[in-house]
Amino acid sequence: MIATFIVYLVVVFVIGISAERYISKGEEGYYLGDRNFGTWVTAISAGATDSSGWVFIGAAGAAYAAGASTMWMLPGFIVGYFLNWFVVAPRLYQYGLKHNVLSLADYFEKRFNDKTNLLKVIASIIIVIFFVAYMASQLSAAGKAFNAIIDFDFNAGLVLCAAFVLGYSVFGGYRSVMMTDFIQGLLMVGVLIVFPIYMIFFELGGWSSFIQQVASLDPLLMTSTAGATGSAAIGLVLGYLLFGFGVPGQPHISQRFLSAKDEKTIHNGSVIAMAWVIIMMVSSNLLGLIGRVMLPNLKDPEYVFPMLTEQYLSPVIAGVVIGGIFAAIQSTFSSQLMVATQSVASDLLKAFSKKSYTDRQLLVISRWTMVVLGILATGIALLNIEAVFNLVMYAWGGLAASFGPLLFFSLYSNIVNKWGAAAGMITGTLVTIIWKNTPYDTVVYELIPAFILSTIAIVLVSKLTKKPHLTQ
Repeated sequence: MIATFIVYLVVVFVIGISAERYISKGEEGYYLGDRNFGTWVTAISAGATDSSGWVFIGAAGAAYAAGASTMWMLPGFIVGYFLNWFVVAPRLYQYGLKHNVLSLADYFEKRFNDKTNLLKVIASIIIVIFFVAYMASQLSAAGKAFNAIIDFDFNAGLVLCAAFVLGYSVFGGYRSVMMTDFIQGLLMVGVLIVFPIYMIFFELGGWSSFIQQVASLDPLLMTSTAGATGSAAIGLVLGYLLFGFGVPGQPHISQRFLSAKDEKTIHNGSVIAMAWVIIMMVSSNLLGLIGRVMLPNLKDPEYVFPMLTEQYLSPVIAGVVIGGIFAAIQSTFSSQLMVATQSVASDLLKAFSKKSYTDRQLLVISRWTMVVLGILATGIALLNIEAVFNLVMYAWGGLAASFGPLLFFSLYSNIVNKWGAAAGMITGTLVTIIWKNTPYDTVVYELIPAFILSTIAIVLVSKLTKKPHLTQ
């Protein structure tokens, strides 16, 4: 098992390191891989970076605890993926190519013709705030996987994962992230398809038997609201459903649209992406329910998939499955690390410093920034203060509320100015953070009020301030 897993790690590391040879030495090469990625790499990488360790650890754990009610996430994610690939992606790609946009923060600055760097600074700070928490969740997932499968210390496991990803990302930049995401994404799909089918039909006696066994444990596991009624049921359903609506506005996914080779890549990639999200959501929820039948007494539900792997698979197959888990974790961690690094070492640096830097200097600054952010995320993960599922929902909701409404307005209207844009981003962030720390968080997912109030702030402040001066 461990030997198979080590082979996987070596392959991923070699691919990541070798990517450095195929990029130009400027910012476009380091942060966008020279915009040269085709359909399959773009779509699979976008799916892998979206799915993260949350699929195997967080979502499976949620299904283990709550049952089939977590399937409400599926229609939400289908809508979210559709909006992101069919509504956001084509226009963002076209604008990015026309104006040499390097990031989502850069896009907002150029679209709203902001000469003061205000929007770039606000967007970059928001990205760092939520991405550090998001990256910490991925490392927590790694620690749990190590601990469950090979009885490796939780803290040591997450530190090793951080060091491994930093090792290839620092040198290979965005291209290393994209190519390792592609390989890891293929492995993830294989595991997500094969594992549930094998367990249900070869270990649990088929679909009907599986459903009966789940229901016999607790009939509420097979209900649509896990036994909740009234306003609690509405809050539960809306929380799961609208979680998927947060896909548009996630900077690490939007970056894939900016780095696509051509419009055909976006068009064809959308089909792959829709298939991906269905496989991802159905399989992750099935993993939790399978675990509830076979391992009904887990203290921490988020250990369910690693424990299933360790106890019910042969060592060689288990090594492959472990690779799938870490593929999900590493693909997201590396992507977010890349975007967060760009926010600090490129966007914020240019906003506050008037000094001109050579490409080599910018590369050195970027690499050291990446190391610092990686250490910061590792430090937060070591505190182990939040479940992976909850931490991902928090960061995801904050990013979606801060950028989602503004992204739609900026791509499909001319009514918003830079002050409305700034107000929307700040409102989305503040409402997410405040709501998360109130008792209402257990009833209504923070994305919902934050998204609504962000939208209102964008429109209201734009109406009350200067006429928009946009770059078309």
